[in-house]
Amino acid sequence: MSYQPQGGYGAPPQGYGAPGGYQAPPQYAYAGMGKRFLAALLDGLLVCLGTIPGWIIFGIAVAGAASTADAQGRIRDEAAGAFVGLIFLGYAAIFVCALIIWLYNVYLLGRDGASLGKRWMKIKVLDPNGQPLGFGKAFLRELVKGLLGNLCIFLYLWPLFDNEKQGLWDKLFSTHVYEA
Repeated sequence: MSYQPQGGYGAPPQGYGAPGGYQAPPQYAYAGMGKRFLAALLDGLLVCLGTIPGWIIFGIAVAGAASTADAQGRIRDEAAGAFVGLIFLGYAAIFVCALIIWLYNVYLLGRDGASLGKRWMKIKVLDPNGQPLGFGKAFLRELVKGLLGNLCIFLYLWPLFDNEKQGLWDKLFSTHVYEA
């Protein structure tokens, strides 16, 4: 009597393979470029909105310096120090506010797989197991994405020509952008 595997040729006999209850990670549809673009645009707008307090401080400093200038456009010495300090405070507030919002979005991306913009567009960035990335991997992915995108803006179009709709940063970090 010869041995025939159960389930057809090449199938493992009963009792072998994955333990009971195991299922492959869920398969989602890849997110389209339109949703990805709008999510990035929303995230960028949030960062810009967050810098408004810094721009207000900066504007007050510039307006104050202009109002104390004499006929030749020179600012009085006693006022110059205060306005220069306000200008630096405005720049610092712009930087800190933008950084806080960006880090919050990275935190959400690592925890849930979606920044605020991605959440509103109903897309997620997940690892090969269908899980969110974690803060460290999300931070590095977004940093590399920003650096590569600023180096060559055409790299943002990479997913248009990729079979799995991955950007170069997605390939580097083994991530995919899915419909949520």
